[in-house]
Amino acid sequence: MADGENAAPAASATLAAFSASTRGSDIPGSVLALMRQCLLDFIGNTAFAAVNADSTEAVRKGLLTFAGDAVGEVTVIGEATTRPAALAVLMNGTYAHSMDFDDTNFFGKLHPGVTVIPAALAVAEETHATGRDLIEAIAIGYEVACRVGGALGEATYQRGFHPTPIGGLFGAVAAAGRLLGLTGETIEAAFGLAGSRAAGSMQYMENGAWNKRLHPGFAAHDALMVTRLAQAGVVGAAQPLEGRAGVLQGYSPKPDPTRLSIGLGTRWAAAETAIKPFPNCRLNHSAIEAAIEMGARIGSVQDGTVEVRLDPTSYRLVGEDVPAKRAPRNIVDGQFSVYFQVAVAMLTGRSDWDSYALLGNAEIEKLTGRITVISDATLKVGQTILTTRFGDSSDRIEIDEPMGEPGRPLGWDGVLAKYMGLAGPVLGTGQATSLAQSIAGIADEHDVARVMALARRPA
Repeated sequence: MADGENAAPAASATLAAFSASTRGSDIPGSVLALMRQCLLDFIGNTAFAAVNADSTEAVRKGLLTFAGDAVGEVTVIGEATTRPAALAVLMNGTYAHSMDFDDTNFFGKLHPGVTVIPAALAVAEETHATGRDLIEAIAIGYEVACRVGGALGEATYQRGFHPTPIGGLFGAVAAAGRLLGLTGETIEAAFGLAGSRAAGSMQYMENGAWNKRLHPGFAAHDALMVTRLAQAGVVGAAQPLEGRAGVLQGYSPKPDPTRLSIGLGTRWAAAETAIKPFPNCRLNHSAIEAAIEMGARIGSVQDGTVEVRLDPTSYRLVGEDVPAKRAPRNIVDGQFSVYFQVAVAMLTGRSDWDSYALLGNAEIEKLTGRITVISDATLKVGQTILTTRFGDSSDRIEIDEPMGEPGRPLGWDGVLAKYMGLAGPVLGTGQATSLAQSIAGIADEHDVARVMALARRPA
């Protein structure tokens, strides 16, 4: 057992009580403002992916074959038909993560929005909750998800697990339970049941599989299921997070249970959430920024070499010198290849969904062959040093923090521009604009169902 496993023996109960009883007035206004941006960003990503992601057609066909082509009360963003909640959260969670364009949180080492928001929207739409209740529940859900992810730590990846559906499952339970008006004891029971549903293998990286895209959909679906079971009186395990056979011990070789509750309600991990400017693994982003700047600076890569220095965690996920990263052949591999992302950024000056049309491009692969990636333990997560060398001359760019982090925020206008580029072509410019205006003023909305009607693609 890891040292300190009993450092926070009541952490699950503490998080459950926090989820149920935290007053909206106790959530910092800056956190609620960020959650509005995250909600807008989620809707934009989901709408675009519902129509354009390469996995969407197969996912939709499979889910409808499994669950039936039923009409329900919950919006599937970017589609015209409403679905039963259990099916809608599967679709929304999966679509939102399909482009790897969704928000991230370095404290939690995960993507909080793609699990928390689908669950919260489903309950809010079914119960006709107010916009204020929704955004407060999302904030609570993000906080719980990020704290569970933070307690798992980076070592979770070493054990082969994806923190997003693990921590996100508990955040989704917290948000859904709060919107349903459950007590802390009932949410704790739901956490206890969630401990038997937490999952998410990293094995998808072996062949660029679509498992990762489904992880948030699975987690949001299971969050609704265990919450409803607990609401009905089903007894869940005690101490599902911190216990000796709990989630932290099972999924991480080096858990830190103190992160579950230390400073809870005063230090908001949710406030550290970042919104992505590029559709790929967040650990590429500083390198992409540096490559775009370097490409503009030098004009031509010519026959020189490129060196990229990453922190060890980023190196392990996006920088190892293996065929799937050196010469990716599918989008998932490309999303986790700093070689491909740097080459595309240097040669085209951009990184967007259309960039994946360059997979296998001869010019891109000529440049990736001249890129060396180095694991540098002196760098923090998200920091990159990019150096180009041509003969005796060299040029260097260092990015300390990727764009979109709290220290370099996109702001409402930046998120709105991203959202309109994604949602506008799917929903239509007028409808997408109206929806954005409703999200901006979500705290004054009397019925979330009215807002979500605007997220459906016109029939």
